[in-house]
Amino acid sequence: MPVETLLPAGGLNFVASVDGAGTHSADDVFQKFWDAFRLPDYFGWNWPALHDCLRDLGWLPCDQYLLVLSGVDRLLPDDQEDRLRLFRIISEAGRKWSYVKHPEGDEAGKFGIVLLCDESNFEGILRVFEDLLNP
Repeated sequence: MPVETLLPAGGLNFVASVDGAGTHSADDVFQKFWDAFRLPDYFGWNWPALHDCLRDLGWLPCDQYLLVLSGVDRLLPDDQEDRLRLFRIISEAGRKWSYVKHPEGDEAGKFGIVLLCDESNFEGILRVFEDLLNP
């Protein structure tokens, strides 16, 4: 896929970069998302709060959002349940923001997600996301 297809369209864009390295607990994940997304002060430092913030980006008004999640295979290495919970949250946010309906037609690609991982772990990560997207 050409990299140009991953770039946000013109307008006010926001890019959040989160590195999975060093995330050994949910609090580590929350801190990285807090820093990358500039989460609002009312963020509750729990999974439902992260879910809510990524599905309602009113506190961060932009035309396009891009989440670059590197080291996906190093996220929460000792907690597969929380890792899957995070993957589900970002998948749901991506689906929520994929298309915005307007009277004049749909607007595509408001929230893009780029996942980066070690090549040796690619197939496993791909299967997890395929299962999430096609239950």
